[in-house]
Amino acid sequence: MKIKSLTALGALILFMAAASGAAGSERAGLLGSDAKNVQTKQFRTGNLTPGKSLRVERTQAQLTISGWEKKEIAVEAVVEVGNSDPDFIKDFLDNTTMHLEPEAGGYVLRLTSPWDWEKGRGGVLKKLADALRSGRWNISYAARINIWVPAVQSLDVNNEFGNVSVSGVNGRIQLNNESGQVQVENCGGELKLDNSFGAVRVMGFKGPVDLSNESGEVRAENIAGRADIRNSFKDVQFQKIEGSLIVTSESAAVKGSDVGGDCRITSSFKAIDVRGVRGGLEINGESSEVTAIDVAKDAVINSSFKPVMATNIKGGLKLTCESAAVTAEGIDGDAWVKSSFQTIAVARVQGRLTVEGESCAVTLHDIGGDATVNSSFKDVVAAGVGGSLEVRSESAKVVASDIRKGATIVTSFNGVEARRVGGDLRVEGESSSVLAEDIVGAVDIRNSFKNVILRRTSGSITVVGESSSVDVEQIKALPAGSLIDIRTSFKPIRLTLPATIEVEGTARTEFGKIAADFPVFLKDAGGPEGRAVSFSSGKGAGSVSLKLETSADITIKKE
Repeated sequence: MKIKSLTALGALILFMAAASGAAGSERAGLLGSDAKNVQTKQFRTGNLTPGKSLRVERTQAQLTISGWEKKEIAVEAVVEVGNSDPDFIKDFLDNTTMHLEPEAGGYVLRLTSPWDWEKGRGGVLKKLADALRSGRWNISYAARINIWVPAVQSLDVNNEFGNVSVSGVNGRIQLNNESGQVQVENCGGELKLDNSFGAVRVMGFKGPVDLSNESGEVRAENIAGRADIRNSFKDVQFQKIEGSLIVTSESAAVKGSDVGGDCRITSSFKAIDVRGVRGGLEINGESSEVTAIDVAKDAVINSSFKPVMATNIKGGLKLTCESAAVTAEGIDGDAWVKSSFQTIAVARVQGRLTVEGESCAVTLHDIGGDATVNSSFKDVVAAGVGGSLEVRSESAKVVASDIRKGATIVTSFNGVEARRVGGDLRVEGESSSVLAEDIVGAVDIRNSFKNVILRRTSGSITVVGESSSVDVEQIKALPAGSLIDIRTSFKPIRLTLPATIEVEGTARTEFGKIAADFPVFLKDAGGPEGRAVSFSSGKGAGSVSLKLETSADITIKKE
């Protein structure tokens, strides 16, 4: 709707009346039932040789353009003016004209009224100027133009403050509108559309679409080509884009599905939800909640402060967030995830996984390749890694299980638990307890001030602890030439060995006692270095070497 009003302040305000504004009564017309002293002027024109294009020169109207089977252009228009003295309205309408004129390649349509004059034309403009000064009149204006063109026709339309509807036209279509709604339906060719402050809908377009709508909602469906959409502050919705899609928005929610090519979306402060992309996906969402589901190729996501979910990505995933919770599942390639201060959960990655999580709780499972986690201050849980695992954390509890290859875990001030590791296990835990069970390869533990418990290991064992008690039991296997080297202080060492094992080595304690189920030989009965004994229960060759040292008790048992 658009009405021009002259107020006491001399402000000129123009509204255009939409068809819905007159829906309550036919007598209401374009200006609605409240308008007074309404006068109407109608126009009809056409041409039997339309050419290839129609240009609609700058209008202020509600425009409806329809394609038809006839090889001609037809135009019908109505202009209404009211809310002023009848003589002025008549003079205004007498100076309102519409012309359809030939120009290179086709025709140009012009609807002009005193509103469009840049320079005065007699009494009408003088009365307008007087109204601006005095504010005595309130002038209302509205126009509606219906245009029929051949189905194969190019359009160049310029309009202001009104709604525009185009249907059934196949050609090069360029629409420029300001402050109105625009709808393009069942058209084809090539579309370039610029609008502002009103909703835009493009439905069923066969060809590429280039669409800009400042401060306006956008909806695009069934586009048989690429689509480039730009807007701000209002929602963007899309569905069934056969080509590539680019959405560039600001402070707008973006939601859609079924994109045939690559998809790139940029927005901020509102949710972004994309599903079903048959190419690659790139999302840049400042302070945006992001959902990405079913992407056929690689996905790249950058966001902050709101949750992010990426699911069923057939390629790789690179996801960078700030202060955002992350969920990533079903990644067929490699995955790289970075966030801070929120949880990170990753599952079912066929390739390699890298997680960078500052102050993040991290959970990962069912990883096909190697997994690397760098984190701090929150728990890390890793289960089901098809390659090796590396966790480097700070002040965090780490729980790892079902690691096919080796595992390296570095943390502090919290416990480490490792179960069912298919290769070597290496742990560095400052002020960290360590529990390791069912380790196939060698075990190397460095820790302080907390207990170390090892069960069902199958390789060499090295423990270097400070003020840490050490318990080793239920050893499953010790290959010939294996080494058990355990050194700690102020806490006991308890070691249980298989009954049939052959051992040789030494045990030393500064203040404690040494008890062993194996034959021992006293090396030093006391003195400043405490007590030390040596072992030799086999023939020497192929036996397991022992080196045990603490300042507390040492106990060595046979199973």
